[in-house]
Amino acid sequence: MKYFNIKRYKFSTVRRQLSGLLNNIFNIFKLINFKKIYNYFVAITNLFKKRFKYLDLRNYNILNIIKKIKIKRNKFLFFHLPAFIILFGLLYVIIPIFYIYDKTSIQKIICGDNNLECIVKGKLSYNFFPTPRLKITDLIINISSNNINLLTAKDVSLKLSIKNLLVKEKHKIKKIIINNFESNINLKKLKYYNNLFEKKMSSYPVVFKKGSVVLYDNKKYIAEIHDVNMVLKLLKDSSEAKLKGIFLDDNLTINFNNEIKDNKPITKIEIKMKNLNFYTKVNFLKLNKIIKNGKFLIRFDKNNISGIFDYKDDEFKIIKSNIRNSFIDGKLLGKIIFLPYFDFDLDLNLNSINFTRLYNHFLFLNVEKQKKLFKINNKINGKINFSAEKVYSKNNLVRSFESRIKFYNGNVKIEQFLINLGKLGAADLLGSIDNDKESSNFKFESNIFVDNNKKFLSKFGIYNKDKLSSNLFVKGNFDLENVRLNFYEISSEENFNTDDINFIESEFNDLILENGFENLFNFQKFKVFLKSARDEKD
Repeated sequence: MKYFNIKRYKFSTVRRQLSGLLNNIFNIFKLINFKKIYNYFVAITNLFKKRFKYLDLRNYNILNIIKKIKIKRNKFLFFHLPAFIILFGLLYVIIPIFYIYDKTSIQKIICGDNNLECIVKGKLSYNFFPTPRLKITDLIINISSNNINLLTAKDVSLKLSIKNLLVKEKHKIKKIIINNFESNINLKKLKYYNNLFEKKMSSYPVVFKKGSVVLYDNKKYIAEIHDVNMVLKLLKDSSEAKLKGIFLDDNLTINFNNEIKDNKPITKIEIKMKNLNFYTKVNFLKLNKIIKNGKFLIRFDKNNISGIFDYKDDEFKIIKSNIRNSFIDGKLLGKIIFLPYFDFDLDLNLNSINFTRLYNHFLFLNVEKQKKLFKINNKINGKINFSAEKVYSKNNLVRSFESRIKFYNGNVKIEQFLINLGKLGAADLLGSIDNDKESSNFKFESNIFVDNNKKFLSKFGIYNKDKLSSNLFVKGNFDLENVRLNFYEISSEENFNTDDINFIESEFNDLILENGFENLFNFQKFKVFLKSARDEKD
């Protein structure tokens, strides 16, 4: 009995074990489809007769042996032998219940020697139903060197191979199943999580079921992926992870694959969100934590971005890319820095932009969504050089533009915005969008330069003026929350007086902003306003 290393139990404990055992046995018999087994037996018998119908068994002594056995009356073949096989099978899978399992050794099996710390806080026991497995309640996994909590799980199963169940030391684990879990991911420490894939967190396939993944920025909550199911395989020359869950009320799928080909590690990542029609794919070759000539593809609704990038020291550098949707067509270049703070320096050079479509799309949004577009997340910090060689609009007023824009702490600074008006002239714009919890204001200064007076007056339907000032300066504030414009200063050769400015301000708000943003870029409305303003000035 020393061989089996059996526990000592009180009679009440043994009675409870046997009661649970009998329940499991009855459950097994409920699962057995005896009718289906009989049909299989008949099919095999018919196949045997068909294959060996020309074989004459009369020449063999075995025929005489079979004749001597009265099969229909032999209880051993029809009752005792099957009962013995079933009983032996049950004993084979039941006996490990009485073994003592060491928590320390199981913790090492799950975490290995990969800078992980596994703690089994609950019970560790053997269960043979529905298949042989070790059951763990309350498992905690930490990244030990950095004191990072990686995962907590209420229910963990280590599925065992049917071989060598009677020898505890030879138990072979086939799969680890982690149920009802929660994983906390700190986005500021992504490199520590990435090391787990490189060092092979587990040598067994790991299945995660009915869990959640919570994303943090240090201690600040960002988002959560619900109803997570994931399969993780970390083999000698490859790593594979498939995750499915709910993120932002949408079905999220993430596929990760890392394999070694020709002594080079090749990594592939795919992310899909069904309702948003979002898809991104990244392929790259990783050399000593440096990515060279990685390829990426992003599809979001009707937006497509594809290109080539390098990655080094937490810096994502876009070497070449094409960006295309129903509004814009062009190229995106530059760099994005993830750590220690998110930052970017990008050049968005467009071949064309369809301003009419873009503006109509903006008007299609409800009022709340329109206002939210100006509320910039305070985590977005960086600068972008934004230009377009061709601007398509109903009246073809703006031909092209180029700009420098900076994002900082939820605000936007327009350092330069040059607008080409073709033969009419040009305009420049400087300013900033300042956001707080209750307001959003665009403070601006603009110069308008007129090159061709006659053409300009004709364009805006002003026929009773012989001459127009070649330069106009405007300074003011656009309340984006309440959709109202205030002019602080208007001047050409001389400054406009206060009454003129107040009249022009009133006319602009009444004619252009009467219905919010709806007529902000309505050319016909703007012509009426400009005529009224010129008449008042004269």
